[in-house]
Amino acid sequence: MAALLLTTTLFTSCGKDKPDTTQPGLYVGIIGFNSEITDNKLTLLNSSSKDHLESFINGLGMDDGTILYHAVNTALDKIETVTPPSDLINVSIITFTDGLDQGSYMLNDNYNTGDAYLNAVSNRIRHTQVGDNMVPVSAYSIGVVGEGVNETNFRQSLEKLSSNPHQNVFLVDNMNQVAQTFSNIAQNLYSQSSSWDVTLKTPAPEHHTRIRFTFDNVNNADDSQRYIEGTFLNQNGTCIFNSVTYVGLQDCGSVIYPTTEGIFVFFTFSNLFTTDGEQVYTSNTKQWNRDDNAQQWVQNTEFTPSGNVVTEEEFKSAMIMLVLDCSSSLGSDFQSVKSAACQFIETLNGNTHQGN
Repeated sequence: MAALLLTTTLFTSCGKDKPDTTQPGLYVGIIGFNSEITDNKLTLLNSSSKDHLESFINGLGMDDGTILYHAVNTALDKIETVTPPSDLINVSIITFTDGLDQGSYMLNDNYNTGDAYLNAVSNRIRHTQVGDNMVPVSAYSIGVVGEGVNETNFRQSLEKLSSNPHQNVFLVDNMNQVAQTFSNIAQNLYSQSSSWDVTLKTPAPEHHTRIRFTFDNVNNADDSQRYIEGTFLNQNGTCIFNSVTYVGLQDCGSVIYPTTEGIFVFFTFSNLFTTDGEQVYTSNTKQWNRDDNAQQWVQNTEFTPSGNVVTEEEFKSAMIMLVLDCSSSLGSDFQSVKSAACQFIETLNGNTHQGN
């Protein structure tokens, strides 16, 4: 009877209560699981909905049972049954558990064993693509080994419920580490859903000029530890920044196609971050030129950061499902799990730049 009731609830959730997810933004859905599933539909995250999501998390209760595989499969259902925003760039599932699955296969007539259900969910994670942009699923697994749980089997289960067993599986020792892992993932998801673009405006150099943009306030281009360098070409009115290299910065592409306006050329570098993943600050940016016959860099004094450097942070849409173990084996740690999940929501909300 319990299985029949659960099936009916899931059908209703995916039917007439299907959420509207077409507006650009960051959407968060939550699934709590023990012997049953309690879910909150994908919701556009902003300052108003944040309180509702946290209230839902704090209202989750413990019970016996761990239908882990069924919960992750349900998260995939909810992602695939909505119409995503046209600018969707990130789809993620973050799962926390302290134990092995118990009884998921009893809730799905397609499988006769837990292993069969797990393998099917694992295959689905690796092959699901969402929306017109065919966005793959990034699945993260966070686990604390509960009492009486075989660690080898536990790790194998977490790996199969992740999209990358080498990078997206976190087997931690305590609830403090759970909270830190949630925070790190939230920051990573924010980075995946935004771009930090830097545009540099300069009078058009001569064809085949070597250019170096430095960002660390040096007085000699050769002393820079953070720069972009390439060759400027003007081929029949089409500008090309070719053979581009990056030092101290993440690669933004070896060929850039600048735009022009009058005598000015605009070099735009998308997702320009340091090698440590930090934003590139541009207040000390300088431009240096060198032609084929020159041995030394010459600073372009017509280029100054003020008015010639524009930075822009652009946000794209994301859908994130949080799958939380609510089994009674957590005991007093359950409140810590809920606190970590609420902080996850707080961190995401602090980076959405959404209104009310």
